[in-house]
Amino acid sequence: MQLNLKTIENVGHDVYRIILSSDEVLTYEAGQYLLVKMGANDERPFSIASSPSKDRFIELHIGATPENPYAWDVIEQLRTKGNIQVSLANGKAYLQPDEKTIVLVAGGTGYSYVKSIAYEAVTQQLENDIHIFWGAKEFSQLYEAEALTNLAHDHDNIFFHPVVEGADEDWSGATGLVHQAVLNHFTDLSHLQVYIAGPFPMAKVAREDYTNAGLPNSALFGDAYAFI
Repeated sequence: MQLNLKTIENVGHDVYRIILSSDEVLTYEAGQYLLVKMGANDERPFSIASSPSKDRFIELHIGATPENPYAWDVIEQLRTKGNIQVSLANGKAYLQPDEKTIVLVAGGTGYSYVKSIAYEAVTQQLENDIHIFWGAKEFSQLYEAEALTNLAHDHDNIFFHPVVEGADEDWSGATGLVHQAVLNHFTDLSHLQVYIAGPFPMAKVAREDYTNAGLPNSALFGDAYAFI
């Protein structure tokens, strides 16, 4: 499938928010990812940030610098050619709600995974309580914090928890590691359904800590767990 570039925007800290369109029907689940085909044996995964039931486009959030050709080459191809070849849809860690409280955990640009699920839950009018934990080194890296604050304000069942690792004295919110912020908020995780995206080391330690706090393996979702 070919996706055509509509907009590309640097939202700060080397993160690009990209909107792509297609002449074909876009079929995927909230929380899945696409593979960008850069060569015969070169496919690169990126989480889809858009909501499949609401949006008629594909949104990506890509962290990229010239020193990181794996992601930067995709940005450059979009800028020069105006399109990319992709395969939809990949991953089994998509939204699969039950009656439990939903917890969405994102480190950095793992937010794209969480965004798709959060906004799809709103579109589906899920009544579950939904807690969004998004962590970064600095608050300015939480580039859609205002949008999530507004989302929580508009929906009584949605709660946004920004987490900053290295906060200064003016920060009054949660500090430290984002996966730990979940444990600080919920001492018992047995009644939760958790979706997580971020660096593999974060996902690995989260699985260990959440299991110890009572979260069943069947209630933990993340693409990283297919590889670690």
